[in-house]
Amino acid sequence: MEFLRAYTLEIVFGLALLVILQFIMLANQGGRINRLHKLLRSLLTGPEGEDLAEQLKRSMQESTKAQEQSKTLEAQMQALRAALQSCTQLCAMVRYDAYGDVSGQQSFSLALLDGNRNGVVLTALYGRHDTRCFAKPVDSGISSQTLSDEENEALAQALGGGFTHAASASAESRKRRFLKRPSSE
Repeated sequence: MEFLRAYTLEIVFGLALLVILQFIMLANQGGRINRLHKLLRSLLTGPEGEDLAEQLKRSMQESTKAQEQSKTLEAQMQALRAALQSCTQLCAMVRYDAYGDVSGQQSFSLALLDGNRNGVVLTALYGRHDTRCFAKPVDSGISSQTLSDEENEALAQALGGGFTHAASASAESRKRRFLKRPSSE
């Protein structure tokens, strides 16, 4: 103990120096914690000043709203697809000379079908003294009435996707021309 009494002043100064050093280190750590706290607050705060919880809540509401809109749009698309099935989608026309005394391929057979392959084949026979029109129903790609060669050809073209670029189907119908779909190129 005598030894400690002889160096009491040095020990007190040493301990005071250690306490001061600890206060400096503590102040330095407090400054770092404040900077980190400010950085964390800026990261967790949105541009409008809302905190992270509010941002997440708003994002979830927007996501739910977008999902509802997507479901509504999908239902509308399904309804449109169903409605389009009954619209005219497939069509083809065959022009020809119906009578020997008239040229210029004024007569025609026109097939108009919907997406379910239902529709009608219209035929107009142009003659020098009269013109006749016929309409024959088509159900699932088949007519309940007998079709002429030209009507069958128009129906086959329509069922094949519409207007073709073929010049003629047979030697007997070389005089016939087919209406060609304008190219979109």
